[in-house]
Amino acid sequence: MTKKEMEFLGGRMKQLREKNSVKSLEAMRELLTDSGNDDYRVDNKSTLSRAESGSAGEKTIIKWAKAYCSVFGYSEKQTEQFLRGDKIAVPDTSALLKNPQLVDELGEEYNIVVIPDTVIRELDGIKNANAGALGKKAWEIIRGIGYGERVIKMEYDGDKSIEKDEQIISVAKTAAEKYGCEVQIITDDADYSAFLKGDETVTALHLREYMITKQKLVNMKGLVELDNYYADDYSNLTAPDEDEINAFLADGNTLIISAVRNRSHSLAQRKAKIKWLTDHGADVNKRDCKHRYFPPLTHAIQMNDYEMFIFLLNECHADPNVGSRNPHDAGKLRQKDIKREKNEGNMPLMVAAWDGKVEFVKALCADERTSINQQDANGFTALIKACYWGFLKCRDILLDAGADTKIVDIDGLTAEDHYNEFLECGRKKPTKQNKKGRRF
Repeated sequence: MTKKEMEFLGGRMKQLREKNSVKSLEAMRELLTDSGNDDYRVDNKSTLSRAESGSAGEKTIIKWAKAYCSVFGYSEKQTEQFLRGDKIAVPDTSALLKNPQLVDELGEEYNIVVIPDTVIRELDGIKNANAGALGKKAWEIIRGIGYGERVIKMEYDGDKSIEKDEQIISVAKTAAEKYGCEVQIITDDADYSAFLKGDETVTALHLREYMITKQKLVNMKGLVELDNYYADDYSNLTAPDEDEINAFLADGNTLIISAVRNRSHSLAQRKAKIKWLTDHGADVNKRDCKHRYFPPLTHAIQMNDYEMFIFLLNECHADPNVGSRNPHDAGKLRQKDIKREKNEGNMPLMVAAWDGKVEFVKALCADERTSINQQDANGFTALIKACYWGFLKCRDILLDAGADTKIVDIDGLTAEDHYNEFLECGRKKPTKQNKKGRRF
């Protein structure tokens, strides 16, 4: 790390400390020492002062940056996100077109943002070739990039006939060598894996993955306290700002999802908390970022909590068509060799039908907003999922609601084909004791 990089990361440490209401270095020293981790024991606050100013050594700054994240309750992925400060970001053309504000957002987390001249030439070509909205967007992106100490343009001086992806990778490798740190190429749709195989200094980060793990520095300690707080009335409680109220907790859940799943408190208290959260800007449709990437409505179905489910659907106006969406599978084509247990687009109605939860299926089919015939990444509809396990009551409800019997999955099978296969195989739904069996 260069001195500038160490100063940047040290500055983020100070911001993190102050964001968590630890005003002095002495208070931070006591917090670290009292954490119970011997590695965090600090005899003199000057150690932390040098780390925050960037005047300590690279390993020392990274050590205390990780320690700060640990005592403030950051998860491993959140700590990784915080440590982006010691890396360089290189956005490609696809990522910038998808998110025109990306350079500014990257600048909040990365020490240096490198814009390859290849990308500028591509944007300029798009601007000149398109008189409509796309050309205007490309022009605005070019105009909006403010070059300076931390946002720099880097020339590609190699063979211009090679693929644009290879040119961008070449610039990224040059940046890694020049600044002596790791580089992440931020991309929306290009597949760099073949070019980057075995490279330890340059990696590709899909834009969707970046955006879902991106969150501004938050008072994680305060969020944990809020997560643990339940009462009958929340009118006297001070709400965090919109970024924090929608931030991910260390387990990957949002505050709303945590309340949905927390059955150690009464339903009335959980509902009151969720209503207070949504009134103050919490997104009732935001998915978790831990495993299934489900929204709160689907979590209620998984918990078999019908009252909570109806509350979210009718009183909080949760969108019944928000399906699972895994950012780590971004950019992959829908094909038979994708692991089916990690499919995307698994909507609440599909989950309810797959589990044979009749009342949930009935309520969703009665909601005029629900897309009855939506397919997931495997081509499964809710009707196909009900027929797969032979759930006839769910099947009949879906048929009465207008489910299309002619839709086929990626194997070319209809709902009737799956039901006949069920009759032939006699398969049974896995129980908690027996988790064997296919899960979609």
